[in-house]
Amino acid sequence: MDRNSPNEVKTNGPKVNGNENGVKTPFLIGVAGGTASGKSTVCKRIMEQLGQADMDHAQRQVVSISQDSFYRELTPAEKLRAEKGLFNFDHPDAFNEELMLETLQAVLQGQKVEINEYDYRSNAVCPDKKLIIYPADVVLFEGILVFYFPEIRDLFHMKLFVDTDSDTRLARRVPRDINERGRDLDQVLNAYMTFVKPAFEEFCSPTKKFADVIIPRGADNTVAIDLIVQHIREFLNNRTRQDHSPHLATGGTSALNLPRGQDESTPPSPSSSRFRRFSSTIINKKLFSVVFN
Repeated sequence: MDRNSPNEVKTNGPKVNGNENGVKTPFLIGVAGGTASGKSTVCKRIMEQLGQADMDHAQRQVVSISQDSFYRELTPAEKLRAEKGLFNFDHPDAFNEELMLETLQAVLQGQKVEINEYDYRSNAVCPDKKLIIYPADVVLFEGILVFYFPEIRDLFHMKLFVDTDSDTRLARRVPRDINERGRDLDQVLNAYMTFVKPAFEEFCSPTKKFADVIIPRGADNTVAIDLIVQHIREFLNNRTRQDHSPHLATGGTSALNLPRGQDESTPPSPSSSRFRRFSSTIINKKLFSVVFN
């Protein structure tokens, strides 16, 4: 491609306008936060507002992937400990970092990927139950430690941190683990105090500093979600216009006030000042005015 082409954006992150095969790179969004903070609900709300939740998986422009699908296989001894609630699933070592990295790299290359579903009752992945992720324009990747691993963190074009207070998170986790995951109350509370809370403070909470946007109160913060949805919708609309009119001028108005000559339909790199302006000037201003005034 001509180095002066307006459709080429040079970044420090993944090549954002397409790979060597001409396949467009999806806009990859990381969504982190503590246990039961509302990460999956935020992703669900985003997909619902974009009209993607009820669409056929193969037709979706926006898809969501859970980090839970990348828990590693436990050894026999670890399985026994897990059955007694004595295994730390909130520690980075509980995840298959290599598989996560390979999968996200494949997603960024526009490939169809298969992901094993995770069974919380048996504490194991289900090889016979696979979730197929088809190439999409926007991919949400959510989990407690999605920003912890540097190589994975550097793949995201945008990073969101769902910030919910610990009392609320515990109140949500207790009934969820009892009703959906077959735990008893003592087991849930013991695991929380022994593993979950310390792991959050040591591994998850420090990654908040990497976020471009912090969402207080999770899915209850409709202002933040509306603004994020607005930006994703703008991105999808611009990409669709470019698909139908590849020579369409890109100097119009956008949510990020892009300068003329820059491709609006391509995700900026993680180090780009465009998202820093987006989070600090738009999101934070709105959040502070709504939450604190």
